[in-house]
Amino acid sequence: MRPRIDPQDADDFAVTPAGQVYLQEVSRSLNGILADRPPPNVHRTIANHPTLLPAMQPLMSHVAGDILPPRERELVILRTAWRSQATYVWAHHHAAGLFVGLTETEIARAASEDATGWTPFEAALLTAVDELHTKSAISDSTWKQLAEQYSEEQILELLALAGTYKTLAFILNSCLVPVDSWMERPALLPVDPGQLTSGRHARPRESPPGTGAETWNRRIVLQNDSGLSQLTPSAAHPEPPLHEILVRYPDLMSTAAQARESGSPLLLIRRNSSDIMPDTDGYSFSATHLFADSTGVPILAEVVEPHDTWNAHSALSKILDYAGSGARHWPLHILQRSLDYTAQLQDTDAEGLLAEMGYPVDQGSFLRTIEGNLALGRLRMVIVASQFPPEFNRVISFLGQQLRPAEVYGVELRRFSDGAQAAYIPRVVT
Repeated sequence: MRPRIDPQDADDFAVTPAGQVYLQEVSRSLNGILADRPPPNVHRTIANHPTLLPAMQPLMSHVAGDILPPRERELVILRTAWRSQATYVWAHHHAAGLFVGLTETEIARAASEDATGWTPFEAALLTAVDELHTKSAISDSTWKQLAEQYSEEQILELLALAGTYKTLAFILNSCLVPVDSWMERPALLPVDPGQLTSGRHARPRESPPGTGAETWNRRIVLQNDSGLSQLTPSAAHPEPPLHEILVRYPDLMSTAAQARESGSPLLLIRRNSSDIMPDTDGYSFSATHLFADSTGVPILAEVVEPHDTWNAHSALSKILDYAGSGARHWPLHILQRSLDYTAQLQDTDAEGLLAEMGYPVDQGSFLRTIEGNLALGRLRMVIVASQFPPEFNRVISFLGQQLRPAEVYGVELRRFSDGAQAAYIPRVVT
């Protein structure tokens, strides 16, 4: 996506007063690891305002200092980036977090509401960022926890640090500033369920069966070379199987699984049939399809064929079991092998497949992100069937409210026909 404000040319930026200050300060930042890199896009974008960057640069440099311990400083920045859905900040400070000693697992947990694994003080730091994000103030209880270890100077520094990166998030997100091309394998930003702009949390509640909102698709008119014909609901047909339709056209899952705002199609990692890629090392997959979107969020899809003897509730039980143990069912080497095999079936390799899909990430980073999301329960579960019983809608709605950050959806893939031609129309149940 093209930036709304193009970053200044690097050579033009270098001769500005702000550029000169940046070159002096970058040699001290993170022990100089950025000294041999071109000036970042964030600086070159803000530099389009001649006096704004000189005003902001001292504060940006100050909060990168050592008043807060580096590990805690990076935790605050990463949490702010996640809550603000600031892709640029997350990519850069994922690398900075590793540099100061955070592990990949800790960085992944910084983008989760799960407090397991943090010290009480680290959990308080993350809570402080959440409170600043939602209420613009730290609560009394969190302040008390912070004050047990931080001086007043450090608490003020914490407030300035979170505020500075929130301001940067406003600029970076609004200007559509791209992650710098010189970054090696930029990390993907996990989705914050509280900040979704599509999907369950942004849609109105499903209308009860029989209301006008659900009758829109009962009459479909098809135009072809012979004129117009009306398609009406028809019984589901065994050919082609629903799972084959889903594998060929995964975007029929619609907003139940679509990549957030990216416009990128869903990528099939593994299909269900055991004869597609037999397992040889003890991993059992049953019938669940695994897809992913361009942000590395996994989508588990269970298909209820019309002829299946087990019903939608059985499928839901099965997919919840897989979701609860996703990290065990899909460790990194199985994800790797599955994607390689899927790519092989399309006469390409995994890197080529990602490029063809328009995914701006390398294979290793993409699969590590999927693995981390599975471990944290940050995934979407979709049941696909030709028709659901009315009570199934209520079950889906209830689970959707209880399972955050995981999301659960049903997709009715209804068949309409005029006797000679047929169309499949999806309806999402939330």
